Amino acid sequence: MFQRTTLKTLLSGAALIAFGGAAAAETVLTFNWWVPPTHLTRTEIMNPWADAVAEATGGEVRIEFTATSLAPPPRQQELIDDGVVDLVMGVHGYTPDRFVNAGVMELPFMTTNGEDTSIAYWRAYQEFFAASQEHGDARVLAYFVHSPGGLMTRERIVDSIDDFENLLTRGGGGTQDRVLEMLGASVVSSSAPTTYELLSNGVVDATLMTPDGYTSFNLKDLVQTQTLVPGGLYNSSFFVLMSADAYDRIPEEHRAAFDALTGEYLSALGGRGFDTVSNSALDQMIADGRTVITADDAMVAALQERLAPLEGQWIERVQAERGIDGRAVIDFLRAQMSDLAAQ
Repeated sequence: MFQRTTLKTLLSGAALIAFGGAAAAETVLTFNWWVPPTHLTRTEIMNPWADAVAEATGGEVRIEFTATSLAPPPRQQELIDDGVVDLVMGVHGYTPDRFVNAGVMELPFMTTNGEDTSIAYWRAYQEFFAASQEHGDARVLAYFVHSPGGLMTRERIVDSIDDFENLLTRGGGGTQDRVLEMLGASVVSSSAPTTYELLSNGVVDATLMTPDGYTSFNLKDLVQTQTLVPGGLYNSSFFVLMSADAYDRIPEEHRAAFDALTGEYLSALGGRGFDTVSNSALDQMIADGRTVITADDAMVAALQERLAPLEGQWIERVQAERGIDGRAVIDFLRAQMSDLAAQ
């Protein structure tokens, strides 16, 4: 059974590891940053992680974020491949032709909450995906997901599957766009940071979005309703990568401390950050008089029936292109999430 380790406990152990060896020269790691610095991925996830790394290594390993992005969101892996930066965070769905494995976490109804699902996802990565090396020579530090994905709209109340028909909606690419197309919506495919512009300029009338976007992307004056779908109408898969050369620059006496703050630890931190901000954003939406709807059993059943082919399509694809038993992956993930929910 998984036991959650507190940051204080982990840092105490990591500090002992860090200070067990001789002091080393400061190692600065450059992290490319493409999301607004006020977004939760920075404030709730990567800033705390960077602070934890600095503390665990006695300040000898430090992470610095770029002031502006050195590449658009879909090209984060390339920054690592080309040796431009040391660390990146990316979204698998922005380049769906390159990343096949992550399609499982983009499927509808595949989440419980961000934290538990991210823990299960990291374990699935280790069990099934690591050997396929979709990220090449890059060192994979984390895989995580957000809270169950839903829909925000400017005006239309969406409480039935029929309400998606011809709804002009932003999707984040890949499976997200396919979900919208299967529901009859008209799709504008674009990354999440463009949502404010698309809504404010009237380019779209709705967006796939988790509740945190209400505050993180400053959408409060642009949306009137949030439709929540238990398990997620869609999900996004995030990755954190580090170049092999950058890892080699970490002094040997600090590597164990650094490693302890990656993998399951960083993945859980990622999911937890989304949960925390999504919960507070929902409270803010209600306080602001916005309409918050949770899909009822009839709507969920209709959505599940309409979107059911996606699961089988991913299973076929991952078997054909990666030689991975997709059904075994899904069963593993659901068993892990069930076990975590019971704790």
